[in-house]
Amino acid sequence: MSKNRLAEGIVRRPSGAEEGEAACRGRRGGGSASPANKPCGRRGGGPASPAIRGSARGGFTLVEMLVVIAIISVLAGLTLGSVTAARRYADNKATANEIQALTQAIHNYNVQFGDYPPSTLSALKVKANPVNEGSEALVLCLSGLKKGGPFYTDFKEGRLSNTDNDTLAPNDFKNLKKDLGFSQNSPQLFEYTDLWGNPFVYIHNRDYGSKRIQYSDHEGAAVAVQPAKSAKLGTFQAPTEFQIWSFGRNRINENGEGDDIASWK
Repeated sequence: MSKNRLAEGIVRRPSGAEEGEAACRGRRGGGSASPANKPCGRRGGGPASPAIRGSARGGFTLVEMLVVIAIISVLAGLTLGSVTAARRYADNKATANEIQALTQAIHNYNVQFGDYPPSTLSALKVKANPVNEGSEALVLCLSGLKKGGPFYTDFKEGRLSNTDNDTLAPNDFKNLKKDLGFSQNSPQLFEYTDLWGNPFVYIHNRDYGSKRIQYSDHEGAAVAVQPAKSAKLGTFQAPTEFQIWSFGRNRINENGEGDDIASWK
């Protein structure tokens, strides 16, 4: 047998690519695909390129990302607003409670001394500038140890301020300390400030007719104060007692009205 005939008799084993192409032709011709067979690739028999496979995967569009950012911004704004409102309510409530405690201490002082603490330093027989003197006199009187004092023990040191920088003369300080029995060893006249750094305003009823009551705010600027009157009745609030109030969160004196937090509200 010749070599050519022997070569014709040899059965050539098809390559993997040829087998795959044959299987694809079979399926296109109606034959059933074996589960073991792989899906046909692109024409030419090769697998799909990574670029083509990647294009089928989903992703965020610019519009979708902007929508998500907008939603997050709205939620953050709502949360911040809720926190701010809660903080405002808590501060106002704490200041109102503090005024109530001071009011009770003033009444206790009245029980022992037969009068409320004065709102002028001249009533205590000492000389100093007239700024913040109602608050300063209140701190001195409620801190005194005479007749069962001190009547208020919750003065917070960090909120005892001297924005008008006044100091008692040595003799006045010595006499006042003897008369009231307070333990303070500094001749400075401290006023008690609210949570926003402004002095609490305190006015005894006998000083309601005073033409000029001066205070200074948290920055040391002069503030004119007038005793509060009822808008409906036209009479002084707490006409036989006293008035005490805070300028409130906006730090603006409104003579006990508006944002102010007052003892009669």
